[in-house]
Amino acid sequence: MKSTNNGNFLIKKPANQVNKSDKNFYFDNGLKIGVKKDLQTKCPFTIHSFSDDRTFSESLHTKSAKGIGCSEKFCKGSILKTQSLKFNQQKNKQEAIKEHFEFLDQYYESINKKTSTFHIDRINLSDKHFRKTGTFYLTFSELEFAVKTSWRNSARCIGRINWSNIKLFDGRNCTTTKEMFDLLCQHIRYANNGGNIQSAITVFRQRINGMYDFRIWNSQLINYAGYQLSESETIGDKSQIEFTRICESLGWKGKRTEHDILPLVLQANGNAPDIYEIPEDLIVQVDILHPKNESFKKLQLKWFGVPAVSSMCMDAAGIFFNCVAFNGWYMNTEIGRDLIEANRYNKLNLIAKVLNLDISNNSTLWKDEVLLETNKAILYSFNKAGVTIVDLHSAAESFVKHYENEIVLRGGTPADWVWINPSMSAHITPIFGLEMLNYVVKPYFEYQEMPKLQKKIIKFKTLIRCIKPFLTNFRSKIQNRPKCSIYYASQTGKAKDFSNKVFNLYNKSFNTKVMPLNELNLERINDAELILIIASTTGDGESPSNGKIFEEKIHQNSNLQSNMKNTVKFSILGLGDKTYGENFGAFPKLIHSFFKSIGLSEMYPLMIADQMENEENTMLSWLKQSFMESSKVFSEKIKLQENEIEKMFSTKLFINTIKKLRFSPCKESSSSSVISNLSNINDKNLRNFEIIHREIIGFRQDNEPILRLKLRCKDLQYSPGDHIEIFAENAKENVNFVLSRLNNSQIHDEILKFEVLDESFSNNSSEFWLSDKKYPNMSIRQALTYYFDINKPISQDGLKILANKAINEKEKELLKNISEDWKEYELWKKDYPNLVAVLRKYLSLSLDVESLLVVLPQMKSRFYSISSILNNQKNEVEITFAILKYETKINGSVYYGLCSKFLGDSEIGKVISAEIIESKKFKLPKDLSLPVILIGSGTGIAPFRSFWIQRQSMLQRKSTDLNIGDFALIYGCREKEKDLLYSKEIENLRAAKIINDFYPAFSRDPNFPKEYVQDKIYENKERIIELINRGAHIYICGRSDMSNGVTKAINQIYDEKLNLSGKVNNQDVIKILKQENRFHQDIFNS
Repeated sequence: MKSTNNGNFLIKKPANQVNKSDKNFYFDNGLKIGVKKDLQTKCPFTIHSFSDDRTFSESLHTKSAKGIGCSEKFCKGSILKTQSLKFNQQKNKQEAIKEHFEFLDQYYESINKKTSTFHIDRINLSDKHFRKTGTFYLTFSELEFAVKTSWRNSARCIGRINWSNIKLFDGRNCTTTKEMFDLLCQHIRYANNGGNIQSAITVFRQRINGMYDFRIWNSQLINYAGYQLSESETIGDKSQIEFTRICESLGWKGKRTEHDILPLVLQANGNAPDIYEIPEDLIVQVDILHPKNESFKKLQLKWFGVPAVSSMCMDAAGIFFNCVAFNGWYMNTEIGRDLIEANRYNKLNLIAKVLNLDISNNSTLWKDEVLLETNKAILYSFNKAGVTIVDLHSAAESFVKHYENEIVLRGGTPADWVWINPSMSAHITPIFGLEMLNYVVKPYFEYQEMPKLQKKIIKFKTLIRCIKPFLTNFRSKIQNRPKCSIYYASQTGKAKDFSNKVFNLYNKSFNTKVMPLNELNLERINDAELILIIASTTGDGESPSNGKIFEEKIHQNSNLQSNMKNTVKFSILGLGDKTYGENFGAFPKLIHSFFKSIGLSEMYPLMIADQMENEENTMLSWLKQSFMESSKVFSEKIKLQENEIEKMFSTKLFINTIKKLRFSPCKESSSSSVISNLSNINDKNLRNFEIIHREIIGFRQDNEPILRLKLRCKDLQYSPGDHIEIFAENAKENVNFVLSRLNNSQIHDEILKFEVLDESFSNNSSEFWLSDKKYPNMSIRQALTYYFDINKPISQDGLKILANKAINEKEKELLKNISEDWKEYELWKKDYPNLVAVLRKYLSLSLDVESLLVVLPQMKSRFYSISSILNNQKNEVEITFAILKYETKINGSVYYGLCSKFLGDSEIGKVISAEIIESKKFKLPKDLSLPVILIGSGTGIAPFRSFWIQRQSMLQRKSTDLNIGDFALIYGCREKEKDLLYSKEIENLRAAKIINDFYPAFSRDPNFPKEYVQDKIYENKERIIELINRGAHIYICGRSDMSNGVTKAINQIYDEKLNLSGKVNNQDVIKILKQENRFHQDIFNS
């Protein structure tokens, strides 16, 4: 037989008629069996496997139909989305003939009948069919071979080792969408197989020129819906939002839950698409649970068991089969990505919350931990449910086996390295180091354009004419928006987080950007029309780390003359703690003063939020008031209506939601240790300190003792000037009283598990409860003893909750009124300063644990100056403190400071939770020859004791000719015999000339004039000035009012000295001392 080309196809003729000089064909045993490819000679390519140091010879690429678009100048290997087939795209006639002929070669070679009579007859039959219809047709067995080989050639599939085991559902005779749907249901039922997933493919009618396509509109047969609830809120699968809209426009109505199964949208014969709900019994779904973390179930995650792709086109035998659906089974990382990626379910942060991970810093690798634990949960859940899934490592190993087989069987296989490698842990799989060639051999599956609903066509000119006024107006509005720059300086993250809230509000009306304060460029400060600063203060009035550079700029430009446009407005919010005295909000105050000095105009006054008193209310108040003021200042540009502003303020941002709490019996037999829980709650590394000695060294005016306390801890490290941070315990009698007033106090010693309602992930149909590190597993007694402060005032928000718990209507109304009037509240809390006082007064209050623990503030630590030096052999530390006592005006009730009373009453041997806090600024000068002036009152003498013990120790260890600068101590107390602390030590140190000058001031002693430390500064001003001029460092420790008096006194004695000499003092002495790092403060309020 020999073949002739009749213009349509190749027909076989007897071998004795063959002209072997014909260069257009290739021969086999005298038969022309194919069109000779116009290819240059291609050599095998050597592939390396670096994981096991092997090499392979790849030759299949020489038969590739096309590559992936790379050139000598660039590589497209990492391009994930390739060009898709267009709608109704047809094959070139000659191309179709060539590909069909080659496919038949492949098929008959696969059944060992190549060049047989069957092969030749089939070619002739195809020729007749093509001449009659203009297309080709495949038999069932040929189609079966096509689908298997297409899977085998799928360069992006890692699970191809099973390519020969796929069930074919032949739907080419279907003529209606109902018939299509029924067959697809058969496909899904077969694939489910009771959870033992089986590979299957359904093929509908091929694309025929001049006829309408059959199409499945879904990207997968089974998928979850996605809904866009608002501009920023979605539910379900984000990738399916557009397709869900199509389904809804066709009449489908979803329940709007996270896991609504989308209907099938099918189209046949050019008719409008029809929608079909997949029967529930055909949907295999798996609830995602974690093998160890029970909290995972709160996420209510689930996933379907059969991944059935229905969006691709099979290109086989010169034919486009554009309506196919095929499935394998899942690899765990596929589901993991779907759950975590931002454009899908975006559960990354939520899962981190459930796992209680630290998400404050990328270096904690919390994202990797979320991915790992999620994939563990997926594998565990699928295996537990009996639904087939493969882990990434097994899949990788099977691919290597498949690769080896393919090298032997046909010289290689196309593979996309970027796609084949799993999305996690790829580098520890054997395929990471395996080189791959990516190319196309047919038959294979190709991407194609997805169908969409037709839209009404509007002429471009008409569209432009309609929207031009809007575009002009919109462009004008955007261009005219005022420029607003928001800067934050944050140590703990609070200022940074709040700056994002500020951005969300201002960005609705301003061209807004937010960045760290260190990035504020003074040379370009005029670029903004409004500057907002949110800054905290750390330590001794210092800036946070992301504000240090700007603080240096302020000091470098302190004499900078005003050269800024006074049209640049600014407003500053500071975050701080009033217990730091004059250093409260020191850094934002510094910025405020600097901005005014360089000519910026203050739009809204500086506000500083105190973390100890309604901090969040102050922050939100500043935000609201500053925005309202900005809307007035920039009214010409932003033109906000009053109702628009009110609408902005009605959002969740300005509504203080009350935290909801619930508890249940804890399955664990015991809770974690107190020290471990306190460390976790407060992000600290607390240690156990044992009380080993307590000694009364004086008395307060109310006859409460002043104590020296000695603590011991292993491997101590500290130096003079440091602090110790101590967590107290509530008094046992107070805890018992509160327990007696609780409705559910009968379970006060049972270990409970507490959960907080997360409103950001809850809705009307479901509530989402999460564990919170502020509420560890604990008993109610433990909660009231260690973790919550029953000694602090109840907040106004807390009072609202308590009001609702009052049975007596008069008490309820009274408490409610106080909770809504801040002036009344401020007066009220002076007489009822803690929970015990409130419960004793309002007898009708009926409390439950859930409400009480929401009302109570967290237990906060107290700081004490260390009054000793370290002895490594003893590992001891000493503090000096007074037991604080105060009485209320109305009823004369007596209350004590929590921590001082706790330390004063604790037994010797008691173990407490504490941590050493380094103080970098409150240190003696390294140059020992410099004079030192110590100024303190009351227990403020504590750190000075550590200083003089350190000097005494140094003199004892070193030679007597050591040059030690003068030590001057100015100390204030009430009475010499009552509270002149460490008087004997001071006398001995004066005799040894370690303390050179001692100036005591007694404010209540009848034997001495009434004086304060600032009076002693005036009395001894010549000596003080002399020491300062010799380079003295000044140290102040005590109450903030004392510190303020000392500052004024030092400035005043310098003013007087200069005035006497006829000079004018234009400089602040304290400011100069601070710049030279010679002025040090350790301030407290009580």
